[in-house]
Amino acid sequence: MNQALFINGVFESVLEEILKAQSKNKDLICYLQPYSTGNIKYLKENDFNKNPSITFYLSITTSLNQVCYIAEIVGWYNKKALLNDKEKLAEINNQISGNQPIQREVYFYADNEKTKECANLILVKSLKKLIVPFPTGSLIKISDNIPLKPRTQAGGCSVVQEIPFDLIEATHFAIKENEDKELLNNVEKSLKDSSESRRERLATANKKPEVFQIISRGYKRNSDVIAEVLVRAIGICEKCKSNAPFIRKKNNTPYLEVHHKIQLAEGGEDTVDNSEALCPNCHREKHFGI
Repeated sequence: MNQALFINGVFESVLEEILKAQSKNKDLICYLQPYSTGNIKYLKENDFNKNPSITFYLSITTSLNQVCYIAEIVGWYNKKALLNDKEKLAEINNQISGNQPIQREVYFYADNEKTKECANLILVKSLKKLIVPFPTGSLIKISDNIPLKPRTQAGGCSVVQEIPFDLIEATHFAIKENEDKELLNNVEKSLKDSSESRRERLATANKKPEVFQIISRGYKRNSDVIAEVLVRAIGICEKCKSNAPFIRKKNNTPYLEVHHKIQLAEGGEDTVDNSEALCPNCHREKHFGI
């Protein structure tokens, strides 16, 4: 499982400045300076020689509960350590002043009174603004495997599971039920056309489908119900009474699917009595057969 870092509530003006600079040079490394007073442990412990790039998710101060930007973290500095390396600090300050005038230079405090130290300097590459932001609740924390909770104020970071990039790049959302219905209707229309008409459309059709994010209602099912029903079935489909069609590669058990007799979406209960173990063919027949 790949890991990523989420930081909550970055000023969008800072990110837009980086976007502008990196649009002129796609390999340009820019700098982010979160207000956190302690070192970000995940970055401090990462060996950037062995793991040179970490996926980076960012929300902004005006939209705390949406991931609006994504980037790559390619390095990290402890700011206090930079105080002992004047040459490196001068080099970084020169780059920041040239590409990020809002930041101007490495700052060591978040307030004019110099009471709140800033510990982290994050090296960022390939920043992108998402066409379709996604909820921060979609991010799953590595520490406890639960989604991020809604945020009420900026600040803080979390190590999270990485989301497949093609999902993040999706240009729009679609409701699953609507999308399935539209596809079915379009297939029925296509079947009524002649083969010649279909071939003409196929000749100019995109070979790679559009990627979009699906919105769908799900149900957190009881694993004990599934296990009990599978044990009860002893590898035999409870509808056609045939043996399971194959053995699962993962655990060498007969492959059957647990189906709710009254669907959860229709008010059915997630219980052993309302469930049956079916072979894939019978399961599809339950959903789509006459």
